[in-house]
Amino acid sequence: MSPLIKPENPGTPIFHFSSIYRGALVSLGVTVGLSIIAGLTYYFTSLSENTMSWVAASILFLSVATGSGYAAKRARSRGLFNGLGVGIVSFILIWIISGLFLPSSILLAGALGKLTLTLAAGGLGGVIGVAIAS
Repeated sequence: MSPLIKPENPGTPIFHFSSIYRGALVSLGVTVGLSIIAGLTYYFTSLSENTMSWVAASILFLSVATGSGYAAKRARSRGLFNGLGVGIVSFILIWIISGLFLPSSILLAGALGKLTLTLAAGGLGGVIGVAIAS
């Protein structure tokens, strides 16, 4: 067997749930922090609100990628699965929180776009997290 390829451990679970949970919390924390920074930036500068949707999507992507990278690094294996897990959990939490505060403004097309964004960020962050952990 090549020394670059790790042998597969048959007893290792596909999802490391404590890492996914902590990664989702990291993701939500980063989202809150970056949202506060963005809000203060929009308030104190003359930035146009036309860019707000792009900034919000970037914040969502960066926060989920950070949380999934943390989860995959902590799990030390199966970064794609753990990253996707963080993406799904983060999406569900954000969807629930949005439903509580803005019950009439949830659209299916917007939700599917955010699900796609969180899954892409989760997968990418998970792969990078395992690469950093190795």
